[in-house]
Amino acid sequence: MKTRAFLLISLIIGGMYAMIETINDFNEKSFSEFFETVDADFDSLTFSKPTMHATPAETWSVNDEHKVDELLQFLQNYHVKKLKPEEIDLDDTIDEFTISLKDANGNDVTIIIAENLIIQNSLLYYEIVDGPLDVDWIVRFFVSNKS
Repeated sequence: MKTRAFLLISLIIGGMYAMIETINDFNEKSFSEFFETVDADFDSLTFSKPTMHATPAETWSVNDEHKVDELLQFLQNYHVKKLKPEEIDLDDTIDEFTISLKDANGNDVTIIIAENLIIQNSLLYYEIVDGPLDVDWIVRFFVSNKS
């Protein structure tokens, strides 16, 4: 009888913990908190410029650790909020400027500039809540890293 009561109490506590964690997932968090959950050591950037007048999209990569750190420092000024599944339009064709951070383990985070979206590993969508991003800084960053 005591074992059943203990198991029932454990199940209730575990359920409450899962519920609280789910609620906290959708709360606003700083980029530093976001990157702690990603648990990746980014080592490259991939820039994508949208297609214009039927020309192919332009893409280039940068493997400079200082440039990755520069972008991460810039993003520390912003907060993100995880989007609920009903808030995500999976049929949306993204034709915007993007910056993708990648690490050796295959983790990636894509920043869609004009839509203020962050996409983690092509699955989890986050919105920048205190944006829009500083477009002047982003343009300078794009231009300075174009090969």
